[in-house]
Amino acid sequence: MQKNMKTLGDLISVAMMAVLFLVILILVVFSAVSYQGAVELRDANDNTRAVLSYVTTAVKGSGGSRVRIDSRGGVDILVIEEGDTGYEQQICFSDGKVLESYGKAGEVPVFEDALVVGRAEQFDMQFHGDGLLEIQTDIGTSYVRVRS
Repeated sequence: MQKNMKTLGDLISVAMMAVLFLVILILVVFSAVSYQGAVELRDANDNTRAVLSYVTTAVKGSGGSRVRIDSRGGVDILVIEEGDTGYEQQICFSDGKVLESYGKAGEVPVFEDALVVGRAEQFDMQFHGDGLLEIQTDIGTSYVRVRS
């Protein structure tokens, strides 16, 4: 009888250890999946914020420089001139990426060397009336008043 109780006690201990191990394994997997979802959401929010606010911040920080939209090499480029230096900031869209480059005035930007601001499927810029620049993407739309 004593031996049967010891065997039963050992079985209960093993079963309890197996259940605890299973619970810990489930918690680890659930935590990893939750963390991955949170990181993906954070990355999507970072991209949205970058794409929608980068152009407006660049235009606001232009300090009254001339801001215009040019077409160079078949691509629409937002050009922010740097006064009398002969250089300009160029913001454009190519292959699903919003790109920013800095170069000599009038040059076509080299897309391979440009800074990737973010990703979008659509990126259109146009001026409305009294210096209001509209930046329209598949993510959303931003407006900024050009001070030049």
